[in-house]
Amino acid sequence: MFINRFPKMAALQKYRALALGYDEPLAEAIGIAEATKYAIFKNLSYRGRTAKEREFLQKKFPTKELDDTTFALFKLQALDGLPFVGNRVYTQEDYQRAIFMRWGDEVAKKIEEWAKNIIQKCPEEVLKSENKFFNECWKPHRDEDPLSAAS
Repeated sequence: MFINRFPKMAALQKYRALALGYDEPLAEAIGIAEATKYAIFKNLSYRGRTAKEREFLQKKFPTKELDDTTFALFKLQALDGLPFVGNRVYTQEDYQRAIFMRWGDEVAKKIEEWAKNIIQKCPEEVLKSENKFFNECWKPHRDEDPLSAAS
């Protein structure tokens, strides 16, 4: 079975968030939001992405504002305390749906075990830097097979 990069990124980001002190529901929301961010906006700058998201929100919900500080470490905006990316809010349920419902419990647990093992080896300074995390934790492992790597 081929596991694409999306669930691997989501799981890595979940365990990154857990290692940085976020609770599990929020870590799962961050994980799926980060994977979505990379999938949608890989070629769009942070400034360009946030401007587009603010414009969308102002049209749809003129009284709401996006928060740039809650998830600044992840370069994610927040709406009502949850990650906001690609014109929507992400929750723990989104993570569960994308990982466990899509891949099934057995495969999802192997993806998570793979991610957890990688994050445990990443220094905190790398986890706190979007660029270092991408280059030192994600790039070397993104094409690995979590089904054969996890044991």
